[in-house]
Amino acid sequence: MEEFQKQAEHLLRSEMTKEGVDIRVKENGRHGVDFVAKSPNGMKSEIFLQPMDLVALQSVKIPKEKLVKPKDNLWVALIGFIPNAEPSMFLIPSKNFVNPDNFIFFENNVGQHTHLSNWEIKVFTNGMKKLGEYVFRNQIVHFK
Repeated sequence: MEEFQKQAEHLLRSEMTKEGVDIRVKENGRHGVDFVAKSPNGMKSEIFLQPMDLVALQSVKIPKEKLVKPKDNLWVALIGFIPNAEPSMFLIPSKNFVNPDNFIFFENNVGQHTHLSNWEIKVFTNGMKKLGEYVFRNQIVHFK
């Protein structure tokens, strides 16, 4: 998974930079934020990076204690990897987890074991049309 993490970081930084968005590693402060993106007009967004092996997994769970609380300028960059194919890159507003659709996005609360509670993103054939709304090229406009 560490290999996917490094590839995902490189891809995210490269693609954001190509689009004229300054992206930097978040070194301190808010837990659950990996990067801070700054548009040419000064607008700032926070990004939580989530790589995913699309061959091994059909969903990814993001612990609530990592992402903390969804907000308007917080995004999840989901980058999916399949051997011998270009990675799939999605930018998902964290606010989608506030009222999940229970189709692609889910909230899993684990009662007394709050450290196990998470937000889940399912990636499956029938859900690709919905998930496709969040493809990088469709969402990058929110960072400019």
